[in-house]
Amino acid sequence: MTQELIGRWTAETNERAYLEFSENGSLRGSDGANNLVTSWSIEPEGFMIKSSLMTLKAAPGMVTWVPKARRVEPVGDHLRVFDAAGNHLGDLHRQPPGTAHKLGGR
Repeated sequence: MTQELIGRWTAETNERAYLEFSENGSLRGSDGANNLVTSWSIEPEGFMIKSSLMTLKAAPGMVTWVPKARRVEPVGDHLRVFDAAGNHLGDLHRQPPGTAHKLGGR
């Protein structure tokens, strides 16, 4: 069940905005300017993300809802992202395995 979640998911508008889930429960991500490091787990409600602290830098093209993610649902090559209240924030797209992350988002 977790294999559908493991890997890197990026925003369509800015691939520097992402969530990357590891098998060991660690999670790295960014809104395009600020990095986050936290963990995820499988709970009765689904795949849950623990809150984390981040810097508050600003940059063009930031995807500000990414750090608000508290629950996610993988659906094929899309990752539906929800906040703590269950509001749908947006979708990320699976980055194919072996695809190198390009600095600068382009």
